[in-house]
Amino acid sequence: MIPTFVFVHGSGSSAHAWSATQREMASRGHRTLALDLPGRGAGFTRAYHEQDLETFAAEPSVMSDLTADDFTRQVVDAVQRVRHHGPVVLVAHSFGGLPVTAAANAIPELIDRIVYIAAQCPVDRAPGEYPALPAWSSSDLFTATAPLLVGDPSRQGFVRVNWRGADRAQRDALRKAISGELTEEEFLQVVVTSQPDEVFWLTGPEWDHRADKDSWGRIPRTFIRLTEDRSMPPAVQDLYIAEGDALTPDNPFDVRELASSHAGFFRRPAELAGLLDELSVRAGAGSR
Repeated sequence: MIPTFVFVHGSGSSAHAWSATQREMASRGHRTLALDLPGRGAGFTRAYHEQDLETFAAEPSVMSDLTADDFTRQVVDAVQRVRHHGPVVLVAHSFGGLPVTAAANAIPELIDRIVYIAAQCPVDRAPGEYPALPAWSSSDLFTATAPLLVGDPSRQGFVRVNWRGADRAQRDALRKAISGELTEEEFLQVVVTSQPDEVFWLTGPEWDHRADKDSWGRIPRTFIRLTEDRSMPPAVQDLYIAEGDALTPDNPFDVRELASSHAGFFRRPAELAGLLDELSVRAGAGSR
């Protein structure tokens, strides 16, 4: 049977990020669904669009009221809806790995394969503990975004990044951290669609959804390493792989590689689609 690929975006992103990948997958005969996680797809406020910074800083955010369960429920509902068409391959990028891992803990019988693309997959620690580890020390992401933070996430209960407020030097630092192979003009198209608000998942026990050996651990899984990633360095990706393999040594990650930055692969959809195309055969043959 032909599987359905369910795509889950990363932080500061939306379903729009997968558009080129979905077109490429469709040309290869695949069925896909890209999710907007909670708080996504609603557009931007006037204050953010016009860079009225005083008003923008004071605006409330729906992200302050969202929980990890809200994100997990969105993924679970999507899988349940498409499962009646056949096998399901759940694909996560970056932050999207957190709700995907939690969903896999909840409904392992409905998922035929998980694909992590430089995505978070907490096993031994709470998700918010990983960025403090030495493997993260070479990441350029936090230093590139720090000047653009609006307010104090620990006090306001959400993260707000003024992507559009970056000057040329700050945009260049962001580009190198997130998608260094893009030109400045190409990166501007990333900035213009980046979502300013995000949940503050670095703290709080409600986000502590680690991979469970008896549920998540029985699903076939692939990890696509992004070898040029300066946001989630390869050492971090390798840590997630190693912890997952140690948890379920009889069901290790199938590891693939793309010579890509953290988000550059979105601009070269044929390479990712080629890997997913190969995995679709396995998912269809192994449908439970």
